Amino acid sequence: DAKGYVVVDEFERTNVPSILALGDCTATGWELTPVALSAARRLSDRLFGGAPWSRLSYDKIPTVVFSHPPIGQVGLTEDAARSVYGDAVGVDAITAGGMVYAMNPDPDKKVKTTLKLVHVGERRTIVGLHILGPFSDEMIQGFAVAVNMGATVRDFHATVGLHPTMAEEMISFGGGKGWGLDKPRAKPERPPYADPFYAKPAYTLAHLSLAAGLAGLLGLFAARLAAK
Repeated sequence: DAKGYVVVDEFERTNVPSILALGDCTATGWELTPVALSAARRLSDRLFGGAPWSRLSYDKIPTVVFSHPPIGQVGLTEDAARSVYGDAVGVDAITAGGMVYAMNPDPDKKVKTTLKLVHVGERRTIVGLHILGPFSDEMIQGFAVAVNMGATVRDFHATVGLHPTMAEEMISFGGGKGWGLDKPRAKPERPPYADPFYAKPAYTLAHLSLAAGLAGLLGLFAARLAAK
């Protein structure tokens, strides 16, 4: 490209199909050692592991700025999410001092941490998670796993917090939206593991219909065998 980087597609292929490139030389925008290693592993899976579908997803890579305090993030910023999803984007954010500074009588001198969740749609799937404050570089790795697994705000609410930590604020946001109750919606929020069987009719009805059809075919086959 204009900056001298090698342009590749989602499978690290250049405009010459037999030539591939990955890592810092590419225009993917991620000049990070773990990113290059992950892309190389996926490439090895494709070439030698019989997994032609294997590739690295570049849209949910956790990153950290090792400043003081550090900054950690994974996924989209609020602006980037709105450019993709429009009005379906929702945001939860809080700035607070951790309890490690509870003995400091001056609230203005307590080190603050800012937490932000960017979520999308009725299910409130988390597409961005951002932390600015002490130990955010350590916290972001675990949260990145959840984001990459497609976690929703409800999944976060259903998780028991570790007290007293700043990380628990990411699942409760100061108590205003956690622990199974979303105050703005003014109704209890069922945790994912408590969903009844009938809560997913599109999924269950399709499978029940398939099962009934297969049972009918097996019954017909058995009847014909018995008749012979």
